[in-house]
Amino acid sequence: MRFVATGRNLAVVSFAIAAIPYCWAVPKHLSIDSGECGKAMPLKMSVVRTAEFSDELHKFKAYGEVAFRRLPKAGKEYGCHLVYKLYVSVDDKPFALAKSLDLDMEDGEDRGIDLIALSPDGSHFAADFWWAMGDAEEHRPVVVNLASQQAIDLDLGDKIQKRMHGCDQIEDFVGVTNAGEAVFAIPPSIYDDSPECGDKGLWHFNLKTGNVNRVARISGDKWQ
Repeated sequence: MRFVATGRNLAVVSFAIAAIPYCWAVPKHLSIDSGECGKAMPLKMSVVRTAEFSDELHKFKAYGEVAFRRLPKAGKEYGCHLVYKLYVSVDDKPFALAKSLDLDMEDGEDRGIDLIALSPDGSHFAADFWWAMGDAEEHRPVVVNLASQQAIDLDLGDKIQKRMHGCDQIEDFVGVTNAGEAVFAIPPSIYDDSPECGDKGLWHFNLKTGNVNRVARISGDKWQ
């Protein structure tokens, strides 16, 4: 889980690590969301779609959809239902469904999709089926192997946060490796400017094993 103060995609941070043969940036991702579950959400299923991600070099395209509706009210709080869908096109072929996930939402939840990036060699594509409520947000990376067009997904949860001091730092989903691991950058805490809450560098999240591994520090990082 990560915590945000004034909304999503707060940080715009570029990383150039001499020891690692790639460079990551935190772009403004192609993104859509359902809006908060509650009285304002329609009873009839509604669908919103991202703009199209396109990479001509690797002949790859992708887009995401979320479909959502409010459920009949039970008790004092509202409930909603949402379906995530990620579509990909490889080698100029028609779009195909790569990943679908449907679930129920609680009153006040917001869910959506960010289209993140292709890996440097064009072998994998990453998207984020994210969840947010209030100041809290969680990531669910989805990684598609373009050769097989098979996708895997796994909640990040607190796997990175429990390896660090309790600084409630933002986790920026910035890319995917050639091996299909999700890449997260952890900038300094927006709540605490003490040295132990500074940059935490780059982390790889292996969706097959659930393991996270810190791979690089950022310049000025005082974390031990």
